[in-house]
Amino acid sequence: MKVFENMEKKISLRVADEDLEVIDSFIARHDFSNRSEFLRKAALDFIKRYNPPVGQKEIPESITLPKQIRNNIQYLINMGHYNDWQDAIHELVREGLLKEDIDKLKSQYDTVGELSSKVESFKRMSEEKNEYMKR
Repeated sequence: MKVFENMEKKISLRVADEDLEVIDSFIARHDFSNRSEFLRKAALDFIKRYNPPVGQKEIPESITLPKQIRNNIQYLINMGHYNDWQDAIHELVREGLLKEDIDKLKSQYDTVGELSSKVESFKRMSEEKNEYMKR
């Protein structure tokens, strides 16, 4: 009996109804014959995007930054100021912010962190006020 080298394996995947609607809508608008083809392509594209070439490390792990600076950069990414770590580091290097004066950079990001903490605090207070007013 001959064993086929390129046999496909079947896997099960649990997907929320809302997510499946998004996936099906995307498949309908694009050139995919079925969900399996789409999910296979999506998984491989994801791996390609997040799996750096041999010998190359991802930017966040290859650069050592103080925790507060890393947190502040992540906050700026989450707020949409940067698309991702690669964009953030590229911009920071381009602007020369990572060259010599790391203390100045830390101070700038500490200020952003303090401001973001205040914004989050105001948001919580506003939400609590809204909840109180609903009662």
